[in-house]
Amino acid sequence: MKTIIIKYCGGCNPVINRSQIVNELKQSLPADISLVNDQTPKKPELGIMMCGCSSACLDREEIRRLAHEWIVVGGSYVDLFPVNPDQISLRIIQIIREGRFDENINP
Repeated sequence: MKTIIIKYCGGCNPVINRSQIVNELKQSLPADISLVNDQTPKKPELGIMMCGCSSACLDREEIRRLAHEWIVVGGSYVDLFPVNPDQISLRIIQIIREGRFDENINP
């Protein structure tokens, strides 16, 4: 089982529905990949920061230490590139497929 850690911002000014995006990811990821909210004994290879707005206030060093690599969602941006909000989960899957984690993931 592979693990992706999900971290959420405080949600004070969201312009996207973070939980909906995560639910879409859960439905699209293969069964051998688990999304978790808590730190695991082994440092995950990948984490996803789910920030509701473009401030991406969650993107701090103490959070980055929790996984080797991160995908940062900041409002309608994914890794600083604009994405249509209804395409964010698809973009995350695409990034994962491009080699950050597992090229065998299909949307």
